Amino acid sequence: MKDHLALRRDQQATEFPLYRSGPISLVVSGVGGRAAEKAVHWLAARQEKAINPIWVNLGIAGHPNRPLGQAVLAAEIEDDANGHRWHTRLPVNPPCDSARLITLVKADDDYERDALYDMEAAGFYPAARLHTVAERVQCLKFVSDNRLQPSRQINAKMVSRLIAGGLDTLDQLLQRLVEGR
Repeated sequence: MKDHLALRRDQQATEFPLYRSGPISLVVSGVGGRAAEKAVHWLAARQEKAINPIWVNLGIAGHPNRPLGQAVLAAEIEDDANGHRWHTRLPVNPPCDSARLITLVKADDDYERDALYDMEAAGFYPAARLHTVAERVQCLKFVSDNRLQPSRQINAKMVSRLIAGGLDTLDQLLQRLVEGR
């Protein structure tokens, strides 16, 4: 991913790993909604003030039966801890399928509902919405686990491989967001 977007590490950033290339910044928040929320505000404070910047939460999510590696945009985000919900505004012509996403506090392989499961989106989405318009905040997830391959099998190499396999989808999403379609 860093090579694909020609991102270089910002050695002066100490609180979170930060990579940049021109107008693109990638911050590695770590696991959890609170970490994602904190990273959004941290990055926003360090960005040049752009009009309606694009914010994309790129990561992994489980799903009961979707295949590993499938790219999916969050159409709705639910915070499992408190029941808060947000309906996202997807691009008119999304580059992949979309689904409901439930943010959990800890990984769970029960997959009780037909939804994506992650641990960051409910922290990321409302924080990013404070810095831009709804159409320019998206959560792009790659399926990392399902009933046949539970979350305990996830490792860093697997996550890198899943995201690398979906970079074309990310490129298409960014292009559509830049063009406003």
